[in-house]
Amino acid sequence: MNSVLESDYIKPTRPYSSNELSDTRNNFFKKYNLSNIVASHKNCGHFYFVKENGRKEKELNENDNVGNCSCCWKLSKTPNNLVQKAEDLINIYSTKFNEYPTFFTYDLVDIEICFYKWLYVDKYEYEYSENKNFKKNNIQRKNLKVNTNI
Repeated sequence: MNSVLESDYIKPTRPYSSNELSDTRNNFFKKYNLSNIVASHKNCGHFYFVKENGRKEKELNENDNVGNCSCCWKLSKTPNNLVQKAEDLINIYSTKFNEYPTFFTYDLVDIEICFYKWLYVDKYEYEYSENKNFKKNNIQRKNLKVNTNI
C-alpha cells in the first residue's frame, strides 16, 4: 500500500464553496470515525482528534489523561525514507491548526485529511525476522524530536 506521504499534491481545478469543503471534512470524519475530542500532549506538543468511542476518547472523558502520543508512535513505525515527510506534515498541521480555523480553504482541508490518513489509515509493511518476531524493515527510532521550524 502506498503511503499518503508519497502522494502528490493535487491542485484544485476550480473554486470550492465553504459548504463543499465542510461536507468533504464531515464525510471524512464520519468515514474514519473521528470524534470532536482533541488529544493534546505536553511532552511533544502534538495534538489531534481521537477516534470516536476509542480507548483515547474514553481515557480523556474519564480523567483528562490520554497516555502515549499517537503521532510519536506513528513516527516510530514510519519507514526511514518517509520520516522527514511525516515530520513536515506534522509541523504543517500543527502550525495551521494550532488555533482551529473558522474558515476552511481547499489547502487546509487537504492538509487535515492527509494528516489523519497518515495517522490512522497508513499501514506499513513488516517482515518476519530470524528471531521469529515481527520486525520493521528499518531501524527503530526512539524519542524522536519533531522539528517545529517551518
